Amino acid sequence: MKEFIYWTNRCVVILLLVISCVFLGGQAYAAEITMGSGGNLIFEPNEITISAGDTVTFTNGELPPHNMVVKDHPELSHSDLAFMGGESFEVTFPESGDYEFQCNPHAGAGMKG
Repeated sequence: MKEFIYWTNRCVVILLLVISCVFLGGQAYAAEITMGSGGNLIFEPNEITISAGDTVTFTNGELPPHNMVVKDHPELSHSDLAFMGGESFEVTFPESGDYEFQCNPHAGAGMKG
């Protein structure tokens, strides 16, 4: 009987792992960056460390509109402007490395990361 319970528990754990991978898609969520945090023309935080495959959520704070354009990586950029507070989008970074990004309307004011 103890052996049956042991194997049943193992099967339940494996099943839960498989279900979580299917529903979460295997994505790792690394961070959330606020665009226009506190009414300032900044990304907050403006520097993070992520691993390959991590997803970063960019959320519109105040003083819209904002976007996020990654230098030399148009495939990762979100050039459409976010006009509403709370509006967000996700970007998954497929490789490790340094990525420079900016808000195009406010890059001249220093809104870079």
